[in-house]
Order: sequence, then structure tokens, then C-alpha cells
Amino acid sequence: MPFAQLIAVLPLRDVAYSLRVPSNSNDLKCNKDENETVIAHRSDCGLFLFRQKKGVRQWMSNSKLIELSYYDPSAQVRLSAYADTLVLDHDQNGSIISAIRFGGYPEMVRAMADAIYGGATIEAAQNDTTRMLQSSLKSYQRQITHDGIYAVATLMAADTVQEDDRSGKHEKAEDTDVIDTEQMELQPRRCYIFCPAGDQRRLFEELDRKTAAPLIPEFQDYVLNSLRQRGDLRQLEVISLKERMDAWVIDLKPQDQNVVEVLEQGLQSGAIQIPGTLPGSPDGFENVENVTGYLNTFGVTVADRIRNQFMPLFDPAKEPLSDEVLAINDCIMSRVGYSLYDAQLAVAEAVKRQLARKRVALIIAECGSGKSVRRS
Repeated sequence: MPFAQLIAVLPLRDVAYSLRVPSNSNDLKCNKDENETVIAHRSDCGLFLFRQKKGVRQWMSNSKLIELSYYDPSAQVRLSAYADTLVLDHDQNGSIISAIRFGGYPEMVRAMADAIYGGATIEAAQNDTTRMLQSSLKSYQRQITHDGIYAVATLMAADTVQEDDRSGKHEKAEDTDVIDTEQMELQPRRCYIFCPAGDQRRLFEELDRKTAAPLIPEFQDYVLNSLRQRGDLRQLEVISLKERMDAWVIDLKPQDQNVVEVLEQGLQSGAIQIPGTLPGSPDGFENVENVTGYLNTFGVTVADRIRNQFMPLFDPAKEPLSDEVLAINDCIMSRVGYSLYDAQLAVAEAVKRQLARKRVALIIAECGSGKSVRRS
């Protein structure tokens, strides 16, 4: 589920006292469900439109928001905001924020978002229960929307990328600065999945988008059960007022080796079969005699798979530009009298997000595509 679809959802009775959902934004659509919930969503797809799956833990009543607080003793700064949705991962160190949505006055909301992005420990209180929530340093995608005097922030843990492990395991040669690349070990990457509560088909589809291993619908039950048994696929705790969703985290080894192992073991044991490989079963390659025939038969499927495997850092059709990029564009307009083109703004937003993940970003495009900002 794209990050941009994690948009504000609040019961009507709470809106007047806490957060407000944007009602006139050009890129948001609003409607109501049977539970009198305001739902703002993009691309005609709301994330929080589903009934709660039985058994998923809920840590709040249907009427009260979660009070968030943060205190920095060195700066003597105290922040507070109110959340309606939390997604938590748990390990030996406690509860770790995987996704959160909260609101309040813009200054408080932005400062709290910065604190969480910076790895702060947040206190969350609701009713008589208080939790200390850990956050991961610079590991979130952030989005802040405004409506009048209120603001709503959504942070969601970003999928990690495969990186080399250089933590003391590689030594330099005596007379050279070249590191022995053969001994480098790639670390597992962690990916997050959000889907309607109890929807195993959607979970499998989202898993297919995260991995390059060949998955087909016939493998669904076996693959999901096997990954859960291995501990590679884990369900996260969802704490929310109204949202009916499941959250999952999948740890993928280099080259998705753990998913490949599950497939190989299933094929060897006969737990799963590739359609067309059993006697008498239909053969999808029956009419494929050359490359042209293959593309005519499977071209659309291959194109969709490529599109799903390589997700852009920023999709201007589904996500708004950040306040920082809009502010830079306003500055350019005030100083030189023109603004950036839409394509240039989209690239600027993508570069901003890349720099938040890594310290290097490259813009590679043909001459005349708009890399340089000039007006004749």
C-alpha cells in the first residue's frame, strides 16, 4: 500500500475537538462510511475502510485519541500531540513505531514528527495505560497536511535497502586501500506491508511486489504459512480508532534467498506445483513458439511485474509535494519571476527523499529534459 494513501481518518464526533481532515484540497476526496467516519483518500482507494479482524489486538476505546508526549531535558522542550493510529513492532528492546498518524497545532505536529524521525522515545497514554515507544533514527517517510489552524502528520517506516556489512569484517590489504569485496556480506532488507484486515490475497499480492522471487496465486497459502513459520513474515500490532487493517513486516535475505528456499522446498515436497507441469494439466506455453509469441502472450503480465518491482521514490499522480519543495518553488517565483515545471518539481521531491535516505542522489536525463533551471 503506497505511503500516500495513509491519509487522515477520524470519527466525526472527535474532529471538532482534535484533528480536522482536509475538506477542500484538490488532491483529496472525502466520503463517509456507515460508521460515520470521514475518509480522505487518493486514487479512489482508501486504506482504512475495512472491519476489524477478530483477534487483532486493540489498545484503545472507540472514542478517545492517544496522547503523545516528548520531553527533551537538555533543551527543556516538551511536545504533545494526539494520535488516532499506531502500528508497532516488538522486540527485546520494547515497542518500536512502524507507522503513526497524529495531529494538533502545526508547530507541535512538525516538531513531534522531527522528534520521531530523529529517533526519540515517545510516551503514549490512553485511559490508564502508558507506553514508551521507541522510534528508528531517520527510517521514516513523512507527510504533513494542513487544514486551517490544524495539521496532521503521517510517518511510516520506509523499506530498507540491501547494504554491505562493513562492520569490522573486512580488512584492507597491506599495500592497498582496496577492500576485499568477495568477503562482503549483504544484510537482509526489511519491507512493510499494509492491507485490509484478514485479506490474505492482498497480503500475497503486496508480498509479490516486494520480492523478485517468482510467485503465482497457486502458491499463496503455502508461501504465507511457510514464511510465518520461519519467522520471516511477522504481523505487527495495529492500534487504531476505526481503521480495519493488518500490518506486516517481511525480512528478505540477499537475492530473496529465504523466499526462494520456501519455493524450492515446496516444489521438491510436492506441496506446490507449477501449472502445466503435471500430465493432463493445461500448458500456458502451448502456443508460444518464439519471442514474439511469448511477448504477445505474457507481455502485459511482464510489464505489470516490472512496474510493481521498481516503485518510484515519488509518484506525482498519487502524492503531494512536500512543504520544503513548495517553499523553494515559491522562493524562485518571488526572486526571478517564474516557477519550476511540474516535472522539475517531481524530480526535486524525489531527490529530497533520496537525500533523506542516502547522502548522494543522481539526476540522469537527456539534454533538454529540464535538468537546469533556465528561462529565456
